[in-house]
Amino acid sequence: MAIVLGVLAGLSALGSVELEREPEREYQPVRSSYNAGPTGTRAFYQLLDESGAPVARWRESFASLAAGGTEAALITVGPFPLGEGVPESETRALREWVAAGGRALVISRWPREQFGDPAIEVARQGDSDDWGLPPERLVDERSDDLIAQPTGLARGLRGLAVSRLASRLRFRPAGDEKGAPVVHLGDGDGAVLADFDYGRGRVIFLSDPFVVANNGIARGANLALALNLVGALGGDGRRILFDEYHHGHRGEGNALIGYFRGTPAPWLLAQGLLLAALVGYSAGRRFARPLPLPREDRHSPLEFVGSMASLQQAAEARDLALENIYPRFKAKLTRALGVPARARPPEIAAALGRRRLDVAPAELLRTLEESERALAGEPIDDHRLVALVATMRRVSAQLR
Repeated sequence: MAIVLGVLAGLSALGSVELEREPEREYQPVRSSYNAGPTGTRAFYQLLDESGAPVARWRESFASLAAGGTEAALITVGPFPLGEGVPESETRALREWVAAGGRALVISRWPREQFGDPAIEVARQGDSDDWGLPPERLVDERSDDLIAQPTGLARGLRGLAVSRLASRLRFRPAGDEKGAPVVHLGDGDGAVLADFDYGRGRVIFLSDPFVVANNGIARGANLALALNLVGALGGDGRRILFDEYHHGHRGEGNALIGYFRGTPAPWLLAQGLLLAALVGYSAGRRFARPLPLPREDRHSPLEFVGSMASLQQAAEARDLALENIYPRFKAKLTRALGVPARARPPEIAAALGRRRLDVAPAELLRTLEESERALAGEPIDDHRLVALVATMRRVSAQLR
């Protein structure tokens, strides 16, 4: 029995314990919108989603874009994982889809890998030591000098925080459907942000993924640039698709198997089969269900939380911050005062005498009513928001 338990413990350890991973750096980033780490784009995707933008993750190949029509905009952020090269048939399908009327935003320091147009020339920037720098040392202090002209994409970009690794792009004339590029950000070495008409569609190139990454989007005017890009892509109500197919999140094959891929579920299945064999062998003897080894969470969400907080502050989404605090405070207060959870603020304030709390009924009533009006859409400034939250914290501390 001890040997069997040892084997089960070993299977559980192999399936659920991960080795320590190196911190993400620019030399090996993970640009997926599922990634909440420093080099991911989850904060960018979640901000658009919570703002009501029609965003979705695209988990099909570029060849499948045509089946959905051209009333969409695709955002593809490179590089893709090592070994995940994009075949020429894929990039050709993307170009044909854009030429038919689609829109694409290619964010990459080597955009030919994503778009496949040989007319794009790339000049790498930065020293070899820059690729391992932390984000606060990666920002180019001369970013504002890149603003080439006052266009819609360059609106409100003073204080831009482009990285020193932003490559420079040049577009050679070619006998295809490409129009003349409009350079919005760039210098004498080439463009950092440019766009042009491509057939009946439009394509935008940004040569620095740091601008929309979790560790860069909240810096300077990077959020304003990201929103300008989204506005240019989907300002007419187009659906905005984030390319996840080429980051390994593919929708092909069995959906159930794809859901459990990368989880301990296969190992749990193997343990279940082994247990079934042991039960049959022992003629019905009962064995306790094996418990999985404790799994230590080695991923810190603090950077992602910090990014989301900065985004909400930059977007002046004070109602979202209040929505995270007020419902729990009201539920806790109504339980303590013995009133229904759906009680109105005057009823709650009237029941204040049931508990000895260091708060006046008028102050509590004002806090409840102002919070509900703010959640209903009434504007509220930072000073009043802080005051409301401080009052709720003070009352909550007395309800323990």
